[in-house]
Amino acid sequence: MVCRRILTIIFSLVFIIGCNQGLSPDESVVGQGPSGIAGTLRFTNWPPPDSLFDLRVVVFKVFPPTDILSALLTGQAFAFPPIDSLPLPFYVDSLIYQVELPPGTYEAVTVVYRYGPLILNDWALVGVYHRPDAPSDTIPDKVKVYPGQLTPNIDIQVNFRRHIAITQGSSTQ
Repeated sequence: MVCRRILTIIFSLVFIIGCNQGLSPDESVVGQGPSGIAGTLRFTNWPPPDSLFDLRVVVFKVFPPTDILSALLTGQAFAFPPIDSLPLPFYVDSLIYQVELPPGTYEAVTVVYRYGPLILNDWALVGVYHRPDAPSDTIPDKVKVYPGQLTPNIDIQVNFRRHIAITQGSSTQ
């Protein structure tokens, strides 16, 4: 009986000493989640199927870029889904997305689509992130990404009737 009481006291002391922080999170894990952005894309005025080849979110460190392909290849821009994977789904009303990005400031979060067979030339900008209270819906707002955190509510209205054609080195409306 005495032995049982001593064991109970020892286990209780070990438990109390071992739990001196209560249920606090492991400090090595806090802020160690993915860095990036998340939001909702809302689509209107989809083009006909023969004019829709690809659809991506593209995030730019510098906007407008002088050359989109070079920006993607040098890490100055990031495509989601990545270029070597399937595009975003077509003909949906809305889509929740998440893009993992290195921490930093990004000048533009955009949605682009390819409207023709020329992989390097047939692209158009159809949506850009801006704050809900922004004076213009065509001028992008900067987005800050912090280490280990997702920046939420990066929502974009995508309207295929309001597109800006993109060519390598310039853009035209």
